[in-house]
Amino acid sequence: MSHLRRPSLFVVCLLVLGAAPVLEAGPPALRIEVSPDGQQVVVLEPSPTDSLVTTRGGAPFGTTPDWQNNLRRQVSSLEIGDLNNDGWNDLAVGCYSSQSFPPYTDWENLIYYNTGSGTLPADPSWVSTDEVSTSDIKLGRLNADAYLDIFAGNGAGLAKNVIYFGGPAGPSPTPGWISNEPINCWTNAVTLFDIDHDGDLDVFTGNQGVSPTPFRRIYGFRNDGGVVNPTPYWQSDDESITGGVDFADYDGDGWEDLAVSKWTNGHQSGVYKSAGGTLQTLPVWTTGQSSTERGALWSDLDGNGWPDLVIGHGPPQAYYNTNGILTLTWTAQTNSSAPQDMRLADVDRDGDDDFVEIQFSTGMVRLHMNNGGALETVPSWTYDSPGAGSALAVGDLNGDNFPDLAVGNSGQPCIFIFFGQGPALCPGDMNCDGVVDFDDIDLFVEALGYSGPANWPHNCAWLNADCDASGAVTFDDIDPFVARIGLSCP
Repeated sequence: MSHLRRPSLFVVCLLVLGAAPVLEAGPPALRIEVSPDGQQVVVLEPSPTDSLVTTRGGAPFGTTPDWQNNLRRQVSSLEIGDLNNDGWNDLAVGCYSSQSFPPYTDWENLIYYNTGSGTLPADPSWVSTDEVSTSDIKLGRLNADAYLDIFAGNGAGLAKNVIYFGGPAGPSPTPGWISNEPINCWTNAVTLFDIDHDGDLDVFTGNQGVSPTPFRRIYGFRNDGGVVNPTPYWQSDDESITGGVDFADYDGDGWEDLAVSKWTNGHQSGVYKSAGGTLQTLPVWTTGQSSTERGALWSDLDGNGWPDLVIGHGPPQAYYNTNGILTLTWTAQTNSSAPQDMRLADVDRDGDDDFVEIQFSTGMVRLHMNNGGALETVPSWTYDSPGAGSALAVGDLNGDNFPDLAVGNSGQPCIFIFFGQGPALCPGDMNCDGVVDFDDIDLFVEALGYSGPANWPHNCAWLNADCDASGAVTFDDIDPFVARIGLSCP
């Protein structure tokens, strides 16, 4: 774990004034990192535990990254999806700028396109033409075509939000849409959701300002038939520093409600109710506490049919939901501040979402497994990433149908990938019953219709249809598949 020291008044003043600290010769070199929302400034020093993985068993990730880059960037956000339509998931990267030291020289947004063999290239495949500080990115089909777009919520410098529209070979590197908020703001968080049930994704942003006016409203942008209005149609009545936004129908009325996290200053994280698709402008429920909270996520953690709410408190907390009543039920047993990023995903494929979070000040990643509807309070798996911890994403990159974990840092390297550890591939065993037989034929034929594993709808790996070990599924696999009928998996 990179040791955290509180920055001296001298260092903070230099950061505020934009000056660079003067370093004397000799290790260790001074390293100052500023979080994507500017709310945390830390001084990092090397530690013997940097890059250390600890595990208590049961976690589906290994002890060393399976892939990492060598770029020095400040990563604010990571998303996984098939961006160039080749059937393989890719990695989109949002990058930010700050007054960190030593200074960072580049902060364009990036894409690593999958090589088509389940890994990522050493260098980015796509670089945005604009270079502004991005706080959050989300992927979705916003303009009613078949291609994923990237919505970038931009921050420092009060830059406008943008959309990179997708195409057959991937998104355009030049924004094709720019937001028009009534007042300049620093967007911290983005969610894409069809709030009015008209079949297209609307956009909601959690925001802040800068001193001396640090608070901003939450904004909603209407999508009408694939055209996102750049001027918000909805805004909250209250202003705050908002660090997480997510939708779910928490009260069972058929309309999804907006959960938000808020960063101290007397403001409380809470829920804005949707009444028939019209979002109310003040929260209908709050946590009852004002704290430094960053992140809000919904998921039915206990399987009772009601979405539960995880708030990025320090340490994280979960409010379980019964019949629309949220009750604080779970608190992680970690001595930690609010996470910089957090995700809910079923990493072990047992039918319930697990919880993973990353801390900025230490770089620590913690995975809390969900066992039968109960999140464990002590993490099963931790990774002490060597930089300042800034982003997470979960998705299948290597095509084995098991979720992989992407970790983002402010530092160098700035991205690390841990592949999910599922059962070994068994060519021809399309239903994963341990033997290649006639029951596998229909699934094998179905696999021939897919160019890659990104949209494969079954639990057993698409790559099990690769019976000639070519790394792809083609008609050349038919004869080897037939030859394997009757064989058992190792």
